[in-house]
Amino acid sequence: MKIDFDRIERSDGNFTWPNGARLAIVLSSEYEPVYQLKPLANGQPNYRQLAEIRYEATRGIWRVLNLLAQHKACCTFFVNGATAERFPDSVKAIADGGHEVAAHSWNAADHFTMSRAEEDQVIGRTVAAVTKATGERPAGWLTPRAQVSENTVELLFQHGFVWHSDCFDDDLPYSVNVDGKALIEVPRSTLTDDYAMLGTLTARPFGSPRDMLDVWVDEFDVLHRESKHGARLYSVNWHHCMMGRPAISKVLDQLLGHVNAHQGIWFARGKDIAAFWNARQ
Repeated sequence: MKIDFDRIERSDGNFTWPNGARLAIVLSSEYEPVYQLKPLANGQPNYRQLAEIRYEATRGIWRVLNLLAQHKACCTFFVNGATAERFPDSVKAIADGGHEVAAHSWNAADHFTMSRAEEDQVIGRTVAAVTKATGERPAGWLTPRAQVSENTVELLFQHGFVWHSDCFDDDLPYSVNVDGKALIEVPRSTLTDDYAMLGTLTARPFGSPRDMLDVWVDEFDVLHRESKHGARLYSVNWHHCMMGRPAISKVLDQLLGHVNAHQGIWFARGKDIAAFWNARQ
């Protein structure tokens, strides 16, 4: 199913968020210590990269959860189904901390290469695993690498999702309507994703975490200034194999200190944004 995103109704920002806030702060992250990686040339698993990713579950997730608690900030964690199945205690700890556990497919396989039936099965399997780990059905979805197929949005409707975050085309949410139902898009920014600044596990060398902090702070400052004239949404996204490391975790610590020094902000999870937006409709 094709959606004409050029004809989506966009907001003019002439509203306020809850409690009179002008700028919504949406922190999101991808928790996927179980990940599908390409094998080495001889077919052997890439144990080095698997170990780097596994750090998310052994140390990284706990460091980030502690930082969020210190700054009294909530976050949406996009968790893949394989992780929810293998590390249910950490996934439950995320939910128990007041954060949202949203769905992030099964193990990072590309959805655009799947048949409709296969994609349907993957989404259903992911929902089941996340629900079992947290006791609550996920309301939000992020496709691996935000690369949806032509069937993804329609299948998300069928599986009862309320919102997703696969687009980068606005500073405010909007509704994607199919057959009289609305799926809320909570858009993100490429510049406020840690992979954009630091590379990936397969693309070295890393950039500077201080450069990333500068960009993230600048993005916040501009949106906060604009929010005096119209509501805005500030979104950042990170991966725990990066942000969970001691040195890079300082970026989150300093960013949240900067954000919390300002007035007129509202920390919101993706599902909070979706509930607010649906109520406005």
